[in-house]
Amino acid sequence: DKMNEVVAKRACVFSLILGAIIGLISLIPQAIGAMLFVLSFLSSAIVIFYMKRNEKHLGFLTNEQGAILGGLIGFFAGVGFFASFCPMVCILHLIFKGYYSYAIPYMLNDAMWLFFVVVLMVCFIFALTNSASGMGTSWILGYIEKKPQNHDAQLDIEIND
Repeated sequence: DKMNEVVAKRACVFSLILGAIIGLISLIPQAIGAMLFVLSFLSSAIVIFYMKRNEKHLGFLTNEQGAILGGLIGFFAGVGFFASFCPMVCILHLIFKGYYSYAIPYMLNDAMWLFFVVVLMVCFIFALTNSASGMGTSWILGYIEKKPQNHDAQLDIEIND
């Protein structure tokens, strides 16, 4: 049961945007803890509920599709977060010398490879945690929504050579 490619691409775009917004909010030092919690555990639920609104972007989800979609959302939300957060931290560190820079400018100067390894591993962890919460979201939605007729029916296609 392959998920629709258009749905996956839209989910990636929405999660990049969500990650970038979370990255900009995280520039406020008091908000970074809450924003990292949202990014780690809730971004798949946020994007799935956003795509479910009016059922314009997303129809009925199985638990497996919810897990796959949650993993995609988690990874790309992490990429969006780092793409907006890291340059802004460097800019704010140049303007305000007392701004805590999370060692990002030093990593970018001295060990660029380490920066990319850290980003990749953190995005992988976000994909894992959001995969679980995406599956949980689709499981909960399975109780709320009415299932379409024959949503799990196998296709009866015969191929004769």
